Amino acid sequence: MDRQTRLDNAGGEYTGWFASWNKFWFGAIDPVGFRVVRFLFGLLLVAWLLGFAGHEHAYFGLDGWLDEQAYREISRQPELRASEPIGWSPLYLVGGNPTALQAFYWTSVGVLLLFALGVATRVTGVLTWLVVVSFVANPAVSFDVDYLLVIVAFYMAIGHLFHGLWNGELSGAERILGPRSAWLLGGLFSRKHSGEVRPSVAANLTLRLLTIHFALIIVASFFHKLQIPEWWAGIAFWFPLHPPMETTREQVQRLVPNGPSYLFVLTLSQYLVLAWQFAFVFFAWRRGWWRVVLIGGSVIGWIGSVFVFREPLFGPVFFIASLCYLTPGEWRALGERVTSWRAGAPSTPHRAKIKVWAG
Repeated sequence: MDRQTRLDNAGGEYTGWFASWNKFWFGAIDPVGFRVVRFLFGLLLVAWLLGFAGHEHAYFGLDGWLDEQAYREISRQPELRASEPIGWSPLYLVGGNPTALQAFYWTSVGVLLLFALGVATRVTGVLTWLVVVSFVANPAVSFDVDYLLVIVAFYMAIGHLFHGLWNGELSGAERILGPRSAWLLGGLFSRKHSGEVRPSVAANLTLRLLTIHFALIIVASFFHKLQIPEWWAGIAFWFPLHPPMETTREQVQRLVPNGPSYLFVLTLSQYLVLAWQFAFVFFAWRRGWWRVVLIGGSVIGWIGSVFVFREPLFGPVFFIASLCYLTPGEWRALGERVTSWRAGAPSTPHRAKIKVWAG
């Protein structure tokens, strides 16, 4: 066995690169960032599902926009069946009964809200994943960005399923439902949480999986854009801003006097987007001022997705995913600043005592 990968019999721990690899994936960390991401993501899911309120039957009923016969026809089309998971969602079981469908819909909203608040997360986390995959399985309302919700929901469900599971201080109910310490933001903005913090392996593994998967999505998106001629020509933003079926001749003529400057701004903006995506893996895990590039870029992307592409869901998902790269120390420092600002006192560095625990 290589010297740097041998087991240190005296200390009982691996050394060298294997120790770094093991710590990266399975090191126990303060779960504060894990809880904040869950809270924000849960609120986003609630807002997403509430967008269908009042039209549940039209969107998801078996005699709505996409009726039962349409589902049967789609299930016979191999190319459509491969892209949409037709025929398995619980919505198909209640879609023929408007009352049952409405009950299922509002129960799902309640589950998402409970998960966001941190109530019984070991159960509501799995149910949240089930709710998300159920509502995106409808071809009538599914959109590409919806599958980003599925990815995050899956990792959060797995993480909360094991979070604190081996904590010897949990009650019997907490072992089944999840630790009560997950309530709301887990004490991020509370001074009483500045004492002992119980680290979690599940929190670290979940955030690691999310950050790696998110980085792969960013890089894949970059290479995908390079296959589109509009991104090479510098006019990728022109068509979303000026849809051919909506833009009039008079609107285009008003842009003529400042045409070169306007096109320059559009071209520069899209090349900056490409540069941010290309360099993402080089700065995403770096601290200091690189955090401004990471979070600032995701915020700008959020604004751009709303005003350029008219897509309100894409930006928030990427913003929340970018928060997964922040370390527990950075989250605690932010919490100290907020609590100090609220109390009107200068902030002091956070020095939480972290109790070693692999739960």
